Amino acid sequence: MSQWHESNEEIDMENLRDEELKNRIMELNDNQLSNIKNLSYYYLIARTLKLIKSIENENILDGIDDEREKRIIFESFHTIINSFKKFHGYMEEEEIEEESNIILDTREELYNLKSALKAYEIEISYIKELVDHYSMKKMIVSEYENLDINRLSVSLLIDRIRTTLENTREYHSFTLIVSNILSILPFRMSKNRYFDVVRTTLLRNLGGLPLNVAKAQIEEYKKLFDSRLSGDYGITFDSFFVQIKRFRNMRLESKTEDELEDISKDIIKLIEEINRLSLFIKDLGIILNRLIIIYLDKTGFSKNDHIRDLYAKWKVYYEKRDENLLNDLMENCNGQIERLELELLERANDLEKLNKKLIGKLDSLDEDFNSKIIFTTKVLNYYNDLNFASKELLLADKFEMADNNYLFHLVDNLIQYMNRSISAMNNLERKLRMRRFLSSLQLPFENMEEFFSYIEYSLDGRVTAKEEIMFSLDMANFILDKYSTNTSDN
Repeated sequence: MSQWHESNEEIDMENLRDEELKNRIMELNDNQLSNIKNLSYYYLIARTLKLIKSIENENILDGIDDEREKRIIFESFHTIINSFKKFHGYMEEEEIEEESNIILDTREELYNLKSALKAYEIEISYIKELVDHYSMKKMIVSEYENLDINRLSVSLLIDRIRTTLENTREYHSFTLIVSNILSILPFRMSKNRYFDVVRTTLLRNLGGLPLNVAKAQIEEYKKLFDSRLSGDYGITFDSFFVQIKRFRNMRLESKTEDELEDISKDIIKLIEEINRLSLFIKDLGIILNRLIIIYLDKTGFSKNDHIRDLYAKWKVYYEKRDENLLNDLMENCNGQIERLELELLERANDLEKLNKKLIGKLDSLDEDFNSKIIFTTKVLNYYNDLNFASKELLLADKFEMADNNYLFHLVDNLIQYMNRSISAMNNLERKLRMRRFLSSLQLPFENMEEFFSYIEYSLDGRVTAKEEIMFSLDMANFILDKYSTNTSDN
């Protein structure tokens, strides 16, 4: 099973001499850099206008009970607006550097808020899963208790999963099927065996990644398994912490179906509130990324007549809040963004081919050439960061690779973290967290046969209750029905 481990007019590169190749790369590199800066500028015009409207008219900050966090967000908004205005005036080098540092510090503060919200999202989702478990338990007992298991059903399910995977050519869909199946199976695995699977899978999946990327991924895995041990949990956004603690202290096993349904609705409302705020902060982070881009080369940014006209209109809107002007600016910027994104994509392929060709032809490159390519890579990292990642991940050295010994140390550290965490959990919570983590890994187990053996054991009547097996069979077939429908549509 191999998947388990796994235009434009052509440029005549073969006939280009080394110097011609470098010049062609620099020409394309400069064009791409210019497009990215212009794209960032048009994005800033459009998004700052929407941001002003969100803050002033949609009262998006009114739902925040934590004064410190509300102040940080509000000050971040003013930093964005003020930095964008300052960008259009003359600034000395020291002023540019000072303003850039203010933007970077603001980004770091917002990232810490986003990180804390992510921790609360994870923890409240586990409580929601507990509520769903008790609701499901009450439902399946009444629905399945008078039915008998057809022993052939498990074998038929495994055959169906195998066939579906073998017919799935797209890698993302393949991994998603495996993940979805694991997420609904009864968790049946010893702790030692579980950690062996986690260790083997992570060493395989993280191998070949840059060191900082591997370290960042391990930190994300820690948070996914148990966010309560992260630094800002219970400190930042204290109001969310208090609400989550209230749900955690409920004796869910003693609640009636109606009570569980009401609790579920309250949890969903809290999840939506956290998600809404998290998305808003992420949007602020992306705006700050674009500000960083234009400040990285402020002196080299060309303010043509079109850009000067746009900014003049932006200032008028900022002073008068004219809705007609807002719509005109949004339409203008969105059109420019669409056009420039197409150019960016068209040239990216050519630039990649030229870079590969140059690497193959030259043993060393001059410092000026290297510094320009590195600068463009840095700009691209900020431009492509649509999830508001940590600065460590954005600025990771792609050439500093994690060796096997260090990877083993990172993975072992994660497993120790997980082991300490589950020691304080009851049996049900431990199983839910271990199952979710297993399903989040990219193709766990060594191969397909191990995966199918696990399914067979999880659905064995000697270790799993009849009602749970029948419910899992129905859920698994429901998942496979969706993929069968998608396949037939294609």
